[in-house]
Amino acid sequence: MSGKPVALVTGAGRGIGAAIAAAFVAEGHAVAGCGRSAQPAEPVEGLEYHVCDVADPAAIAELVGAVVVAHGRLDVLVNNAAVEVDATVEETTVEQWDETLAVNVRAPGLLAAAAIPHMRAAGGGVIVNIASIDGVWAEPALPAYCASKGALIAMTRALAIDHGKDGIRCVAICPSYVRTAMLEQFFASQGDPAAALAGGVAMHPIGRLAEPSDIADLAVFLASDRASFLTGHVYMADGGMTAGHL
Repeated sequence: MSGKPVALVTGAGRGIGAAIAAAFVAEGHAVAGCGRSAQPAEPVEGLEYHVCDVADPAAIAELVGAVVVAHGRLDVLVNNAAVEVDATVEETTVEQWDETLAVNVRAPGLLAAAAIPHMRAAGGGVIVNIASIDGVWAEPALPAYCASKGALIAMTRALAIDHGKDGIRCVAICPSYVRTAMLEQFFASQGDPAAALAGGVAMHPIGRLAEPSDIADLAVFLASDRASFLTGHVYMADGGMTAGHL
């Protein structure tokens, strides 16, 4: 066991999660992360990687238990793992609803429930929920995803109210379009990939898409003592995308 603060990041195998894990390592944390794949798609030096399907409540309990046994504490939980279904409400199956809500809503709640006793015992901690701009507005053919991210934002506020007395803060980050392999694959799948990319960029007044590091830097800041008075709120990391719509 080390004297470092300990952070647990879900969905740490690639994209935003891998960037968040790397940022916490750079900040001096001992970092555990998880993903469904046997190996991370984007390995992070210093990351203690666990295979975990957060849709499985037993796996969540095992994951948090393993991290606490290994490190003796848990200071930061980043709920980043998520799934997205591209379908209208008529097209979305019961199975897709169940998976979306299990991963995007139930899992963050169960992870928080498992982490909070350890944070409370240590005198406090921080939970950072990676939500989405789709939790506060809507894009076409994403009703299950929008519903799940809206629920995660509501849960963020509820956790902040319930556990502020324990020294535990809870905040949410709402990214817009982040330049990840998944987003690049989406643009590539369009009839005119270059036009699709240009259209996505044009939606951001700042004139570019987000990089995973943009979200990671905000997560590290919100989990730090520099943000010790911030809790229960949602931080739009969207390059101004929603500024004219909310």
